[in-house]
Amino acid sequence: MVQNVSMVYKLIQFILRIYLPVVFKRLEFRGLENVPQDKPVIFAVNHQNAFLDGILVALKLRRPVFFLTRSDVFKGRWVVKIFKILNLVPIFRRQDGAGDIKTKNRETFKYCIKELEKKKPILIFPEGESEPIHHLFDLKKGVARLAFEAEAKNNFKLGLHVVPVVINYENHFVPGKKVFVNYLKPILISEYKNLYVENQVRSMSIFLKKLQQAMRESVIHISGDYVKFKRRYWRGIIRQSRNDKEIIAAIKSIPQDSTQFSKEGYKWHREKYRYNKPRPLLSRVFYSFICLPGFFLFLPTIFITKLILAKVKDESFYLSITVLSWLFFGLIQIAIMAIYIWNYTDWDIFVSSLLVIFTLGYITIRNFYKPIKSR
Repeated sequence: MVQNVSMVYKLIQFILRIYLPVVFKRLEFRGLENVPQDKPVIFAVNHQNAFLDGILVALKLRRPVFFLTRSDVFKGRWVVKIFKILNLVPIFRRQDGAGDIKTKNRETFKYCIKELEKKKPILIFPEGESEPIHHLFDLKKGVARLAFEAEAKNNFKLGLHVVPVVINYENHFVPGKKVFVNYLKPILISEYKNLYVENQVRSMSIFLKKLQQAMRESVIHISGDYVKFKRRYWRGIIRQSRNDKEIIAAIKSIPQDSTQFSKEGYKWHREKYRYNKPRPLLSRVFYSFICLPGFFLFLPTIFITKLILAKVKDESFYLSITVLSWLFFGLIQIAIMAIYIWNYTDWDIFVSSLLVIFTLGYITIRNFYKPIKSR
């Protein structure tokens, strides 16, 4: 059973490795050499795009990762079974209305510690919330508790490494943009042994401070009045920046409000295309033209995706659903078309037809959002 689960995980990973670089204009991974091999690892990841964040972090890793996931999505027997295959583990939050969250999370932590002792990687989102904005929220204590409990149980000989991971999205809502995944230098928990023995609370506090500082230095982070900053500077920053490092440097060069962070007036539906580079009319006509055949061919996938997105209330799921809906229903469409073609043509025409279908799919996914003019 375990072997079958692992095979399904690897198959999904393989498909996503081919698919995601098609969806995004640029998908760059840095610092993979910072991930220890054959050691227990906790990935501490910033959280801005629901389950797409976990997918991106695990995409290039050799070992299957266990993902701590908000408990409110574990609804229905079949959903739970699928999530188990995908290595999703529920973590309980007060806002989810899960009852006695302390007891339930204690069981979750016990499970995670057992997996860490088997040298299985665990992924956790220490902010405790997912918001599609360029901001890193203060980290919660959960990642520190899990890491120190695991080491303390093993007399600080587990060799546990916490690897901070920062994902920077150029645009949180639209495919075809740049995404950067940064694996930062690991923090070895055994180095905190003496401090933990003296004062457990202080040791975890110092660790969290170090972790947050490492993540904040590499994340696209806007403080103060978020909407005001975006409207004044963001369009110019992304037009002049080639990657996330240049975006971060540009933000740091601009004096920001020392007031408390606020995103009052933030309307995510308006943010989707607001800062896109305006395209000339001829450019929009050109991209509309080359997308037209694929648009008609994959109209059912586009229609179903739009229906699902119309019901999305949590904006952090928008891009994740867009990307995975195109993949899931697109593959179903291709399978149906392949069966139909196979029944009515010979082998040569079948292969040629599949190549045409995949080419049209590639062109459509890659260029579907380009005709849209910034608002």
